[in-house]
Amino acid sequence: MSKLQHLFKVGQNVKCRIDGIMQKGIVTEVHDDHIIVDIPEINNHCWFEEGFNLDCVYPIYNF
Repeated sequence: MSKLQHLFKVGQNVKCRIDGIMQKGIVTEVHDDHIIVDIPEINNHCWFEEGFNLDCVYPIYNF
């Protein structure tokens, strides 16, 4: 099991910082090095990757 699978689960509610604005989303896929998030206001296939933009994704329980 990858460390991302310990941090994120399919169906988990998250907030994602896109262009400085926090958007609500739902994790739809969890892979070894990235996750896919459905952000209804933006796209249903937003890619967040370790070492690139994963730091823009926050589990909803952080708010």
